[in-house]
Amino acid sequence: MNGPVSDETLHAFVDGELDLGEREALLVRIQSEPELAHRVCVVRGMRDMLKLAYAEPPAAGSARIRPQGGAMQRCALGCLVLGVGLFLGWMLRGIDGQASVASAPALQPAGLSRVSLAGQPDPNRVMLHVDSAAPERMRVALDEAERLLDVAEREGRIMQIEVVANSHGLTLLRAGSPYAARIARMQKRHANLHWVACSQTIARFRAEGQTVELLPSVRHAPTAIGEIVTRLQQGWTYVRV
Repeated sequence: MNGPVSDETLHAFVDGELDLGEREALLVRIQSEPELAHRVCVVRGMRDMLKLAYAEPPAAGSARIRPQGGAMQRCALGCLVLGVGLFLGWMLRGIDGQASVASAPALQPAGLSRVSLAGQPDPNRVMLHVDSAAPERMRVALDEAERLLDVAEREGRIMQIEVVANSHGLTLLRAGSPYAARIARMQKRHANLHWVACSQTIARFRAEGQTVELLPSVRHAPTAIGEIVTRLQQGWTYVRV
């Protein structure tokens, strides 16, 4: 494995999707290239943050926000661990989240948890992540998207919303979705509302013999975690529904 390593390759490496030869070649480079090791550390750390931030469901009516608050220091610690045991990662815990809530009026608690890597969460760029086909979860994702967009419109702000679906949450964006008509109406009304499906999930379903057809407005991302990490690096706020 020679030349620059793409972010997509790093996401696949962290998710265990590379074949043995590619993985071993990348491991050799990681051990000799500190900058590459740091990039892997960041991707692994943010993936672990997203997974572990929701290890326990939030109490009803509450929101847990994990802003940056020491993220770089924890990343540095993670890189040291990487050199010793490789990929033990680190976990971000809630650190003085209340100040961040106050700075983002459009993200007031709505029974959902929010994660941001920015000191001041951006109320105008929000990802909503759906990984369940439970009707109430899919409905909440749509309700929250509309609520945020309506608030922004009333306040004269330009809002960007991205709904990312993977695993069984892909049901929301498949042809025949129980919310297909509502999604079409929302898309027509809000130009800055985008729908993203995980290609990894699509490939898995097709390998199981399923026919996967998505709604017309949906775009593909190589992996859901890759899309989420990329957006977090760009300053977006993440909401798992």
